[in-house]
Amino acid sequence: MNTLSADDRLQVVRDATAEYWKHIIPIVQIAFAIHVLLLGLFLIVAIPVMWILNALSIAIYIGCLFAIRRRRYQWAGFLISAEIIVHAAVATWVLGWDSNFHFYMFCIVPIIAFSFQSSPVRRTCLSVAILAVAVLGFAFRHHVPGAMIGVKAQEIFGIVNAFTATALLLHATALTVRFNMTMQMNLFHSAHRDSLTNLYTRRRVLQKLRHLGGGRGDDSTSIVLIDIDHFKRINDQHGHDLGDVMLQRVAEVISDCVRVTDIAARWGGEEFLVLMPDTTFEEAKQVAERLMLHIRAQTALDEATTVNVTATLAVATMHSGETFRDTLNRADQMLYQGKQEGRDRLMLAS
Repeated sequence: MNTLSADDRLQVVRDATAEYWKHIIPIVQIAFAIHVLLLGLFLIVAIPVMWILNALSIAIYIGCLFAIRRRRYQWAGFLISAEIIVHAAVATWVLGWDSNFHFYMFCIVPIIAFSFQSSPVRRTCLSVAILAVAVLGFAFRHHVPGAMIGVKAQEIFGIVNAFTATALLLHATALTVRFNMTMQMNLFHSAHRDSLTNLYTRRRVLQKLRHLGGGRGDDSTSIVLIDIDHFKRINDQHGHDLGDVMLQRVAEVISDCVRVTDIAARWGGEEFLVLMPDTTFEEAKQVAERLMLHIRAQTALDEATTVNVTATLAVATMHSGETFRDTLNRADQMLYQGKQEGRDRLMLAS
């Protein structure tokens, strides 16, 4: 089994962390806005400890946003985590357990888990701090000095904070899920798309075949095999840059001509394959004829050279009980025959 090197793992973590924080920035901005509102509120009700704490929190969030901009993601994660934990502890002590400021700590659990994968000591310390504030705050809730606000105000704070923190946690969870889906989409694209032509790779074709029933035909799956004519000679005479342009032009034609249900792939080198589920031989032949005509209309260009593009194509349909490999071999044999007969033609492996 292939394993990533330490350098590769580090690069993966860096890329994933950068992508994660792109999704988390809205949480930082919302938290900043909440503290601005709290600053104004505590100035109105004249609780110096709390408005000073919120003023410091606002400065911390500004620093956090600057850290994110400078890609100092661990520092940003530490700032936001430490601020929320300290804020929860102080607010619980000053305003009482029922003010529910401790709810906000649960919003940073995903941030701590992700941001400090390579720093287990920091992750452990922050996690223990959350547990301490939550457990000790509850255990000593009746021993806290008299809250600086009345029972009614404490209840209002409790309701508002419970609602806001829970909504924030739901939003943070949704952003984390979106991040995970984005990463999965990127991984799928990297694993199944050719980097030069953006067509699918062999892996995607074989995967689709497994979904179709293990690669055995039922007279409803067809393939079109496409091979660019004289590609090696073009590479040798005009260079690989022009060869790459030719591959991209042909790939664009294939993408434009096939149907949404077809799987168009770069099969290897200058060879392409189109897998066509639920397609009869005659229907596949019509698509192949359209492909050949459009490929002929293409040219590959560089600053001093124009090269006309042609290709040889072969069409085959999987017979009942026949494997994909058998069908591919039949198409490949006809493709070879077409090359021998002069190229730039459509061969039918009926």
